[in-house]
Amino acid sequence: MSDAAWNELAPNRDQQRQLKRMAVLRTGARLFADQGFDRTSLDDIAAALNVSKRTLYYYVKNKEEILFESHRIGADFMAETMAKAASQDLSALERIEIIMRSYMGWLTDEFGACLVLADDAVLPEKSRQILREGRKKLDFAVRDLLREGMADGSIKTCDPKLTAAAIFGAFNWVPHWKKRGDEADYAMIADQFLNIFLDGLRAR
Repeated sequence: MSDAAWNELAPNRDQQRQLKRMAVLRTGARLFADQGFDRTSLDDIAAALNVSKRTLYYYVKNKEEILFESHRIGADFMAETMAKAASQDLSALERIEIIMRSYMGWLTDEFGACLVLADDAVLPEKSRQILREGRKKLDFAVRDLLREGMADGSIKTCDPKLTAAAIFGAFNWVPHWKKRGDEADYAMIADQFLNIFLDGLRAR
């Protein structure tokens, strides 16, 4: 990002600060996903943004804050997706499909990739607990939909915990071997994965 682009992100001061903070978070998330948290310094992030390291401290306290906020943004996005998939007019399988397609799309974003590629073990326990709760909600939402489908006969009998783990395990592995995938690539992979999982879950 050039100095001009950095200075012209938004017309007023509050908007500029918010957008510049988001640029710092997004750049940090991208570098954490690409080269790892430990191998990324604030100097690297500042260089990628073409600003001084001192400038970064106006928007974040440290690398750990960038990592925490990057993970939190991912959890917030998936909470919105779960709300969209809550329609009772759709079957349990259809709602699982909505959630997982959105999840795969999210993995093409810097924050989504960071969510699965950058370990949060470096964060304080309180911060890790907050992030864990966000991830649990998504996992439990899929488990609940599996139970709902089994109850109404649309999903064959399965272990919800193991089935959800298998689905997320497959999706979460994609950024490890296809870090540079674009939305079309990931959408194609989502099609293939969902064909396998949904067909396997559908009651005959």
